[in-house]
Amino acid sequence: MQPAETFGRGGLNGFLDVDELVDRIGLDDAEIAWRKEFIGFDADDERRLSELEPLLRDNREEIADDFYENVLRYEGTREVVDRSPKGVDALKQTQQAYLVSLATGDYDRSYFQNRARIGKLHELLDMPLKHYVGQYGVYYDLILSRLNERVQDRVVDAIEEWAEEREAQREGSGLERFVGALGLGDEDDGADGLEDSFEEAVRGAIDDGMMDVLSLLRIINLDLQIATDTYVDSYAQRLEESIERRERLAREVERDVQQPITDLYDSSQVVARRAEAISDHTESQAAGVTRAANELNEVSAAVEEVASVADEVREESDRTERLAADGVDAADDALDELEAIEDATDRVAEAVDALAERTDEIDEVVERLDDLAERTTVLAANAKIESSRGDAGGETMGVIASEVRSFAEQTKSDLSEIESAVEAVREEAAATVETTEETVARVDAGTDRVRETVDSLEAIHESAEETAAGMEDVAAAADQQARGVEVAAETLEDLSNSADQVASAAESVAAASEQQTASLREVRDSVARLTDDESDAEPPVYERVE
Repeated sequence: MQPAETFGRGGLNGFLDVDELVDRIGLDDAEIAWRKEFIGFDADDERRLSELEPLLRDNREEIADDFYENVLRYEGTREVVDRSPKGVDALKQTQQAYLVSLATGDYDRSYFQNRARIGKLHELLDMPLKHYVGQYGVYYDLILSRLNERVQDRVVDAIEEWAEEREAQREGSGLERFVGALGLGDEDDGADGLEDSFEEAVRGAIDDGMMDVLSLLRIINLDLQIATDTYVDSYAQRLEESIERRERLAREVERDVQQPITDLYDSSQVVARRAEAISDHTESQAAGVTRAANELNEVSAAVEEVASVADEVREESDRTERLAADGVDAADDALDELEAIEDATDRVAEAVDALAERTDEIDEVVERLDDLAERTTVLAANAKIESSRGDAGGETMGVIASEVRSFAEQTKSDLSEIESAVEAVREEAAATVETTEETVARVDAGTDRVRETVDSLEAIHESAEETAAGMEDVAAAADQQARGVEVAAETLEDLSNSADQVASAAESVAAASEQQTASLREVRDSVARLTDDESDAEPPVYERVE
C-alpha cells in the first residue's frame, strides 16, 4: 500500500463516525467553497500544489524524521505519541503520506472529511490544541526551507533564460551582457540601473515562488481550520454534555435537597428553641453556681473558725487532762492520808478502850476503898464502942487493930495498884495523845491534799467551763456549717435538676443536630455533584463504528 493510501487509517478510526462529525461541524460543499473563497484558494493554487508534489515526495522522509525528532524532544508531545496505537515508524509513514497528500488531493468534501478525521484522531489521543497547532510551525520551518531552495533555483533559471534570450539579440560576450543588465557597464551606455527585462525576469521568478509558498500556506490553513473545528466540536460537545449533566444534576439536586432543606429548616427551628432553653438553663445554672460559691465561701470561713476553735478546745482539753491528772494524783495522796488517819483513829480507839478498862479497874479500887472506908468507919465505931466497955474491949481492939492493919495493908496494896493503874492510864493517855497528835498531823496533811484536790478540781471546772463554751462555739459553727451545707445541697440539687434539663435539651439539640447533619450531608452530596470538577466526570466512551 502506498503511503498516501495508509494516511488516516489508524486503529482509532473504528471509534469515529466521520460523516456524523462532518455534519456536526457543518462541513458541506457550500461551507467548503466559502472557506476557499475567503482565503483565496482557487484552481491556480491546486495547480501550484500539484507542481510541488515531486518536491514534497522527494523530501517526505527527511521532513518526517526531522518532524518527529522535534516532537519526541518534549515530554508533553512524547506522551501523546506513547498513547497512539501506532509506533513511531508507522507515525512517520503517516506523516509522509500527509505531506504528499497536500499536493495530490482533489480538495473536495472527501478531502476535507479526511482532514476532519485527522484532527479528531489527534483529539482522541488527548493531544492539546496548542501542540496540534504548534506542530504546523515546525512544518513551516521544514517545508519552507525546501521551497526557499526551489525559489532560488527558479530565480537562477530565470536569469539564465533571460541571458540566453539577450545573447541571441545582442553582440558581445555573455558576461558583458550580464554586467550591462545589472547596470555596471560603461557610463556612456546611458543605462540607469537594471534593465527592465532583467528585473522583470527576476521579479517574476520570485513572485512565482512566493505564490507557490502562498498556495501551500492556504491549503495548510484550510487543514488547520478543519482540525481546529474538530477540537472546537469536541469542546462544544463536552460543554453541552457538561451543561446537560449540570442541568440534570441541578434538577436532581433541587429535587433531592428540597425535602432535606425543609427538614433542616424545621430542625433549625427546634434547635433554636432548644438552644434558647439551654441558654436559660445555663443562666440559671450560672446563678446557682454563684450562690453555691458564696455559700461555700461562708462554709469555708466557718470551717476555718471551727478549726481555730478546735485548736483552742484541743489546748484546753490538754490542759484539762493535765489538771485532771494532777487532781487524780492529789486524790490518791489524800486517800493515802485518810487511810493513815483511819489507822491512827483505830489505834486511838484501842487506847481509849484500854483507858476505859484501866478506869474500870480504878473504879473497882475506888469501890473497894469506899468499902474499906465504910468498914473502917464501922470498925472505928465498934472500937469506940468497945473502948467504952473496958478490958473486955481489949480483945476487940485487938481485932480492930488487926482489921485496921489488914485494912491498911489492903489499902496500901490497893493504893499500889491504883498507882500502877494510874501510871498505866498515864501511859495510855500519853500514847493516845501521841496518836492523836499524829492523827491531827495526818488530818492536816490530808486537808492540804484535799485542798489541793479541790483547787485542781476548781481549775478543772473552769477548764471544763471554757471547754464547754468552746464546744458551744464549735456547735454554733457546726450549725452554721450544716445550714451552709444544706443551702449548698439545695443549690446543687437545683443545679442537678437544671443540668438534667440542660442534658435533656442537649439530647434534643443533639438529635436535631444529627437530623440537620443528615440533611446537610444530603445537601452537601447533592451540591457536590454540581461542584465536581469536570475532570472528575467520566471520560467519553467511544463506541466502535461499524
